Amino acid sequence: MRSAARRLWTLVEGGEAPVAVDPRQRTRALVGAAVAGTLATTYLALAGTGVGRNVAARDLWFFQVEAITRSELGGRPALLLLGVALVLLTGAWLCLGWAVRHGAGTRAVAVLGGLWSLPLTIGIPLFSPDAYIYTAVGVSMQHGVDPYTEGAQAAGDVPGIRGGEEIWLENPSPYSPPFLRLLDLLARVFDEDVRAIVVALRVLTVLAWIGLAVLVVRIARLSGFDPARTLWLVVANPLFLLHGVSGVHNDVLMLVFLLAGVWLALLRRPYLAVALCALGAGVKVMALAGVAVIAVDAAWRHARLADRIRVLVQVGGTGLAVFVAAASACGLGWAWVGNIDVPGLAIEPLSPPTALAVLIDADDPPLDPVRTAALAVGALVCLALLTRVPQWGVLRPTAWILVTIVLTGSAVWPWYLMWPVLLLALTGIRVDRWLAIVASAAGSFLVLPGGQATLQRLGRPLADALVLVVLVAAGAAALWLRARRTVWAQTPVERHSRARNSAT
Repeated sequence: MRSAARRLWTLVEGGEAPVAVDPRQRTRALVGAAVAGTLATTYLALAGTGVGRNVAARDLWFFQVEAITRSELGGRPALLLLGVALVLLTGAWLCLGWAVRHGAGTRAVAVLGGLWSLPLTIGIPLFSPDAYIYTAVGVSMQHGVDPYTEGAQAAGDVPGIRGGEEIWLENPSPYSPPFLRLLDLLARVFDEDVRAIVVALRVLTVLAWIGLAVLVVRIARLSGFDPARTLWLVVANPLFLLHGVSGVHNDVLMLVFLLAGVWLALLRRPYLAVALCALGAGVKVMALAGVAVIAVDAAWRHARLADRIRVLVQVGGTGLAVFVAAASACGLGWAWVGNIDVPGLAIEPLSPPTALAVLIDADDPPLDPVRTAALAVGALVCLALLTRVPQWGVLRPTAWILVTIVLTGSAVWPWYLMWPVLLLALTGIRVDRWLAIVASAAGSFLVLPGGQATLQRLGRPLADALVLVVLVAAGAAALWLRARRTVWAQTPVERHSRARNSAT
C-alpha cells in the first residue's frame, strides 16, 4: 500500500515534461478522441432538451430531430443514450489529455476542441434554460419592466419571454446592471425575437471562449507551463463545451474579463488589471475577487508598510470605482444588490449549505441560518486566502477564493465549477490540476439536457447526504495527502532517521 501511495504521489507531483511514446499511438488516440467526441456532441445537439424536464417550448430553436426525442424513444432509452453520449465526450477528453501528456501540441487541442464544439454551436442551448431567461429579461425591459423589482412575467403575454422556468420568470434579476443593459440592447436590436437574441448571446459566448483560449496559452507560457495541457483543461473541457458554448451561460463572459485581469496582473499592470476584473463583475459580481487579490499582490511588492497601504487603497479603489461607475452609468439603481440571493430560491442539493439544511430537517429545512453561517465561514476563509497572496501570487489565491464561493454559496450549478476550474488549471500545482480534472469530468453529469439536476433523481435527502459525504471524503483525502506529502518526498535514509529519532 505504501508503494502504491508513493506512485500516486509521483503521478500527482511529477514533472511537466511530455512522456515519450510511439507517434502512431498518439495519432490513433487523437483520431479516436476526435470521432468519439464529435459523435457525442452531435447526438446531444440533435436530441436537444428532450431529457430532464424539457422546459423549452418547441418553437424556440431552428430544428429538432423528432426520431430521437424522449416522446419517441421513451424515457429510459433516451436517458441511456444521453449517458452514453456524455461518457463518450468525457472519455474523448481524457484520451486527448493522454495524447497531450505524450507530446500532442496546442494545435491538436485547438482542432479537437473546435471540432467538438461545432455541433453545440448550432444546436439548442442545453442543460439549462438560462439563455431564455436572459432573453426574457431583455424583452421585458422593452415593455417597461424594472428587472430589479419585478420578474420578466410582469411584461404580460409577450412572445419574447417564453422558454424560461417559472421560478426565474416570477422573480427579479440578480445580475449586475451592465449585463442587463446588454440584454436590453440585444432585445431592441433584434426586435424581441427570441431565437435571434439567443444566437447573438451564443456568438458572444463563443468569442469569449476563444478569448479564454488565447489568454490561457499566454499565461501558461508566461508562467513556464505546458500551454497544450492548460489549453486541454479549458478549451476542450466538457464543462466549458456543454455549459459555456452550448448552455450560453454568462459565466464565460465574466471569466474572460477576470482572466484578462489576472494576465495583466502577472505583467505588473495592476490598475488596468483591476479595471478589467471590475468589468467582469459587471456580468457577475464574484469577479470582484480578482480585484481584491490583485490589489493585495500589488501592495505586497513594496517593502514599506506605508507604501503597501497606499498601493492597496489605490489599486483596490480603482477597481471598485470602475465597477461603481459602470453600474451607476446603466441607470438601473442599486436594488440588484438585494437580489443576489435570488438563485438560492432553487433548493438544489449540489449546494453544501442547502444540502446540510435539508439533512437537518427535510420537511422544514433551516435554510437561512445554515446559509448565513456558511457565508460567514466563507468570508473568513477568503480573508485567510488573501494573506497567502504574497507567497502564492495571483492565480492560486483567486482559484481557491472561487472554490470557497462555490462551496459556501446558497445555490450551486455545474457551470459554477467553470470559475475555479479555469484558475486551478493555471496554478502549476499538480493537486490543483487533478482537482480541476475531477471537477470537470464529474460536472458534466450533474444536470440533464432539459435543465433538471441529476441528483434530484435520487430523491431527498439521499442526494443531500451524498453531496456532504463526497465533500467530507474529499476534504479528508486532501488532509491525508498533505500530511503524507513530506514522508513520500523523503529518501529511505531520511525516513529511517526520522523514525529512529521519533522512537528515541
